Amino acid sequence: MSSHQFIETLKRIGYPGSNALDPLALEWAFENPSTLPFLEWFCNNISEDNVLTKEELEEYKEIEESGMVLSGPYLEEALKALGTDDSQKIKDIDEDIDHLKETLARTKLQKETLKSRCNKLNVHHMALVNKVTKMEEVEEQSIKACHQVIDQCGLENIKINESLQKLMQSVQTLITLYQLPKGENAESSPNSPFLSHLDLKAYNEAEEKYSRELTAFTKKQFFEGIADLAGEKDGSQYGLLDVSSPEKLAVDGEENASFLEDCEEFSRLQQIFPKSECDRINALVRAKKALNAVHEARSILHQLKSGQFPTSPSEISRLHHSTEQSIEAAKAEASALVASLPDLLHELGSLQGTEILTGDYDLKLKRQEYFTKNQEKIIEYLLSQRARNEFLTMLYDLETKCHRETHALLSSIRQMLEKHLTEWQQRMKDMDDPDLGVKKFERSVVDSRDTSSSRLYHLLGDSTDDSKMLYLPKQKIVERAKNLYSEYKNAQSIDQTDFEKYISKVSQLEKCVKDCESALYDGSSTSSGLPCLSPVDVQSAMATLMSKLSSLETDITGVIADVNTKKAALKNNVLLSKERELFILYHTNPSRLQYVVNGLCERTKVQDIS
Repeated sequence: MSSHQFIETLKRIGYPGSNALDPLALEWAFENPSTLPFLEWFCNNISEDNVLTKEELEEYKEIEESGMVLSGPYLEEALKALGTDDSQKIKDIDEDIDHLKETLARTKLQKETLKSRCNKLNVHHMALVNKVTKMEEVEEQSIKACHQVIDQCGLENIKINESLQKLMQSVQTLITLYQLPKGENAESSPNSPFLSHLDLKAYNEAEEKYSRELTAFTKKQFFEGIADLAGEKDGSQYGLLDVSSPEKLAVDGEENASFLEDCEEFSRLQQIFPKSECDRINALVRAKKALNAVHEARSILHQLKSGQFPTSPSEISRLHHSTEQSIEAAKAEASALVASLPDLLHELGSLQGTEILTGDYDLKLKRQEYFTKNQEKIIEYLLSQRARNEFLTMLYDLETKCHRETHALLSSIRQMLEKHLTEWQQRMKDMDDPDLGVKKFERSVVDSRDTSSSRLYHLLGDSTDDSKMLYLPKQKIVERAKNLYSEYKNAQSIDQTDFEKYISKVSQLEKCVKDCESALYDGSSTSSGLPCLSPVDVQSAMATLMSKLSSLETDITGVIADVNTKKAALKNNVLLSKERELFILYHTNPSRLQYVVNGLCERTKVQDIS
């Protein structure tokens, strides 16, 4: 025990000037044995609970000023009542203290748990904020990219529409071009753009007429027997006219002269026959030599390629020597044959017979010129007819080719459009697929950890079926929100209706007040002071109303005084205050009332026993 503890106790109970005390100045009191027990009791037992605060002193002054301080027999009765209930009150207070301590411990534990959860939620919130910040950038980029894609799609859509419009115009023009002219003679119309639309009946008739005329012209120019005059009877061959036949020579009288000329020509041919035949034989020999040389060169080349040709000089020289010997033998055989060749040629020349052909070439040429001239003319006519036919066929082929190309182009356009249509239908089908929609990722049931949605559901209203639900559907929250919104709209409409009724009542009241003013102050003038009420009945009614208001004010004052008296009696009488507390517990806390009643019963039993 020291002066420091004494000063701390004084500070704890709020003693004025305790902060200015010096512990050394109070050491003398602890050295005195007579004051030391009191100081020890004071430091160990006195606390702020044993000292009245300023607020409690001010309340006591107010009680003294109001005259509600107990004194005399009232104070003794109150002390007796307190003395009998002290043990029970102490027990109740201890129980309350224990209950409060447990509550405080639970609250502290809950506070720590909430702090840890709050810290975790803060960390989670910061992480989510960072994610949201990053997602905002990504969202902006995605929105920007989406806008760009939308603009690009819009431009492409415009281009596609323009292309389709041009295609429709081209197809419509093509349809107009391919449509036949209306009318009975549509095929014979000269305004048709295609050759296939024209009628070829007149052309065929003209060609048939041309063919008939050309046939008649041919028969007229090439009469029967013209081939015999122009050449042999064989119509496929045309040669010079032979005038050396005995029949024609006898007609012309030139048989002896023609015979002499044939003899001279025959003798000339016999003279030049040996030389020409010798030249022919020499040419055949030279050709045979060249052919044998080629064959020999090919055999040597084959031996070189296959590796069969000898490589040693001795073998080559031996082969060369054998070849030269073969050549010498062949030359010896050929010399004998060449020596006998002139006699054979002379003998062959004497045995040679030749037919001499003579004729009138001028007459033959004139006849052939006539024949060929008419033949060329007919050929020219035939070529002209064939050219017309081939030109018409070429035009038909060219037009058919153009039609096929147009058909192929239209078929490819149709296939492409059908392909695009099929792809578009597939995309629309994919977009309508619920597995690819946003609703797939939306939850239809509230998560058990989502307490905010559960609280929102209970805030929107409660029903008897809530306890039977195993899970909370989101549709229920939406329905209750819709119901609440409809109730809000109904309340607004009712409020609007009430307000309109209030405005109508106020306007009606104002009208009635104006009517009353006009009835009360009829004929009065305010120039000399306040207006006077003209009717006597109204004045008497006003006087009665004033007297009733005065009596009502007096009654209210009496009621207030009675209430104050009852409050003072409750404050002065402890039993009445206790009865009032029990009455309040009866309506607010029945369990506490039962506990107090049970305690009173036990007390009465103990007093009866004692």
